[in-house]
Formats: sequence, C-alpha cells, structure tokens
Amino acid sequence: MTISLSDAGKRFNRDWIFRHLSFQFESGKGYAITGPNGSGKSTLLQAISGGMMLNEGRIQWKNNNALIDNEKIFSMFQFVPLIWK
Repeated sequence: MTISLSDAGKRFNRDWIFRHLSFQFESGKGYAITGPNGSGKSTLLQAISGGMMLNEGRIQWKNNNALIDNEKIFSMFQFVPLIWK
C-alpha cells in the first residue's frame, strides 16, 4: 500500500494543525512521527487512516497501483503506536 499526501492541510477553527504537507508513505518501511504534545501527530494519523477529512489538499491510497476508495480504506489500514519510556 502507498499513501500519498499532496499539499495536505488540517485545521481546527482558525488554527492550522498542519498545512502544505506532501509526503508518500510506502509499505514495508518504518516511519516515526515525533513532536511535542499538541503538534498534530494524532491528527495526521487519523487523516492518513481515513478517520478524519482534510481541509485542503489531497490524500490517495493505492494498493498495487490501484486506487482505494475512501469508503473502503478503514478495512485495509492498521497502525500501531509505540511508546518509548
């Protein structure tokens, strides 16, 4: 699976949580999303898992180069948060 963000942005009220984010996540690779409390880590994960809509930009999910419909992404997506102490 490949998840592509193009100029993605999410805002709550008047505050942008993230904006103009372009990135591509690919299966088989590991990614670390780090930052202080309130920096948008959980919001980003909710957006890329299809649980939250973006306010601007685009997100695409592909499996074997075939687009996955937004309504079906929840059945194909998993993420596991790790907490280091």
